[in-house]
Amino acid sequence: MSTYSWLARQMLAPSLDLARGTHAMRSLAELETSQWWPLERIKQLQSKRLSYLMEHSWASVPYYRHLMEEQRLTPGDIRTAEDLLKLPPLTKDLIRNNFEDLVSTHFPRQELRRTTTGGSTGTPLVFFGTRDDQLSHGFARGMRSLEYAGFALGERRVLIRIARQHNSAKERFLHNLSRPVERLIEIDSRHISTHSLPDIVRLLRQPNMRLLGGYPSVVSFIASWIRETGANRPALDAVVTGGEQLFEHQRAAIRQVFGSEPYSKYACNEFFDIAMECREHNGMHVHAEDLIVEVVDDDGNPVPPGHTGRILITNLHNFGMPFIRYETGDSGSFVAGDCPCGRALPRLATVVGRRFDFIYTPSGRRIAGSGLGTNRLALLPVRQFQFVQEDLDLLIVRVVPRVDANAEDLESMRVCIPPLLNEIVGDDMTVRVQYVDRIELTAGGKHLLVISKIDPNSWLKRASTGTDQ
Repeated sequence: MSTYSWLARQMLAPSLDLARGTHAMRSLAELETSQWWPLERIKQLQSKRLSYLMEHSWASVPYYRHLMEEQRLTPGDIRTAEDLLKLPPLTKDLIRNNFEDLVSTHFPRQELRRTTTGGSTGTPLVFFGTRDDQLSHGFARGMRSLEYAGFALGERRVLIRIARQHNSAKERFLHNLSRPVERLIEIDSRHISTHSLPDIVRLLRQPNMRLLGGYPSVVSFIASWIRETGANRPALDAVVTGGEQLFEHQRAAIRQVFGSEPYSKYACNEFFDIAMECREHNGMHVHAEDLIVEVVDDDGNPVPPGHTGRILITNLHNFGMPFIRYETGDSGSFVAGDCPCGRALPRLATVVGRRFDFIYTPSGRRIAGSGLGTNRLALLPVRQFQFVQEDLDLLIVRVVPRVDANAEDLESMRVCIPPLLNEIVGDDMTVRVQYVDRIELTAGGKHLLVISKIDPNSWLKRASTGTDQ
């Protein structure tokens, strides 16, 4: 640990905690210890915190009081993660329709932090968090995630993501004050272009710059640009990606350019960091001391490790607007067995978005973006690509060609890409190639690999068969 990292950990960050009225460094120290506990002890901590959350929700959150009364439950009936099966999932529509009843009456409204989701579905979800949950526990989970990549607080890093909005001038001031303490440089992902990349790469090559974090699509875009232009490669110690699924072709590009295996993490605005890869790169360890993560089938029942299901998350620290069995809209699976790193924390395998990462075919198949043969497309002279399903039988492949792609390359890809995709989606879909200068980002600053304009609820009515993939 460098002298500055020691200073940041022992003096500067605690001073920032004092100024913000938070306890992030105490929470981080607790997480650094508990990650090595046996699983049974972690579950005991979960149960203790869940019991307190249920008592609080019964006493001060009208939605949960009514729900438990309808289900003929009391807080004492829900003490363990397994007991959560007695409650139905909390969906985004339920939150919108019961917003006021989900806010705890024990919290004055001015003490809550108004937050929104990224809005990649086109309709951002507004919700409330608390200072304790977000700035203490949430920050601590984020720092522990970076420690998995060998990074210490106070070491230099660049983070590329959508610019964070602040609710007040004081909040903005404290946020800006924390960045020099962390020695963190933030770049708005919406400003990434071929024109801005030379300056960004020069920034990454600065002395003692140790880590790059960002959306996989953005980080792999930077890696591809470095490779294509022959620019000098930054000597980073680690690359951490999150906010989107990290596909194998992106992982390969990042590995080739930056010289190390990238770390993938699972995070969202509702919970901040949820899970993170360790150095074994064999699944993402869930921050189970703070969050209960379930993987369930369509009926809400748990599925065994290795089987894909819907992801539900219970936040054990947001008492202002409790999210209990919240359906993220993502799907994933647990990894079976123990991790060689020695942590007993549960591990998630790859996580994908349920609606926007699927193509729906006329033959009744549902194909995830990870199954569309992206590795083969990545071998072609392309910089970025995106699949847009315009209709049940029409798939557009939007391609940003590499700068060195000539007219012959473009014509070759126009001819060869459709049959490559038809092998996967079937011959009953028309596949067309569309060349574009750039792939537009979502309102949340992300790049969607798949955009399907098919309504999943009416899909089976139009499909000729009902098989699922």
